[in-house]
Amino acid sequence: MSDEGTAIMANWTLAPNWRALVLAAALGLASGGAAIAVDLPPAPTLPPAAGGPEAGDEFSGWYLRGDVGAGFETPPSLASAAPAGIAAPGGLVSPFATSSFGHATLSPSASLDAGLGYVFNSWLRTDATLEYRFGGRFQSSFAIASPGPIAADRLSARVSSLVALINGYVDLGAWQGVRPFVGAGLGVADTALSGVSDQGFARTPAGAFVPIGGLFSNAARTHFAWALTAGFDVDIAPNLKLEVSYRYLNLGSIALGGTHCFPGAPACVAGVAATARGALASNDIRIGLVYLIGGLEPAAPLVARY
Repeated sequence: MSDEGTAIMANWTLAPNWRALVLAAALGLASGGAAIAVDLPPAPTLPPAAGGPEAGDEFSGWYLRGDVGAGFETPPSLASAAPAGIAAPGGLVSPFATSSFGHATLSPSASLDAGLGYVFNSWLRTDATLEYRFGGRFQSSFAIASPGPIAADRLSARVSSLVALINGYVDLGAWQGVRPFVGAGLGVADTALSGVSDQGFARTPAGAFVPIGGLFSNAARTHFAWALTAGFDVDIAPNLKLEVSYRYLNLGSIALGGTHCFPGAPACVAGVAATARGALASNDIRIGLVYLIGGLEPAAPLVARY
């Protein structure tokens, strides 16, 4: 056989061997890749993205709450009218005399409340609260004009309130663990003026000054109350939140009871009461705890997909 024929035969003989080698290499790579895939660790769990609502904060159910606060109240002015046809001995008060309080001041007061609420979803909740507002000190001057000033008095009383509200809140999301909210409430307030003391004098037609000889009695009034609030809360335990808020609270009007005259007092008209011109309102700063009954549902893990 010629040299050319021998080379052709050799190529035909080696070709199957090359094919076998290529096939074996491919099978080896495939099996190696499968082995590597089997040996890969499980996919990592990703933390919740910062800047938006956090996973796992879904809760639906009941909660308990309690708050303490400081109230900075705007005192209303008071006014009263002498009963028609009644005049004190000596003609010190005419049937048309009117009286008013001015220069009123009211010291800050403390408040304490407790309540029960329900979370509907991640953005809406409601609660009912009962609150006691410890007495601030109310002070005001008092004058009677008929038509000129003929009597004056300096009055002091303790103001306290019992307030029941039904509140609703809208949560505005969560950022870095802080959840802001806004809310509003409606209810009733029973406000009492107690421990009334006053010192005053009256001027007689002859120009002499004599003690008024009486004082206003305690009184309480129940009125419609409403509130607007804004604040934020943060988690301090799996089922416990710390809440900080500002609230505007309108408690309705206040009143003093009728006057009580001392025996033989020449400058006192019995039964004259004083009521508010305008409402008693307060700007409150509050700190509270919210306990979620049952706690938060555990967060579902986020798995990265490859």
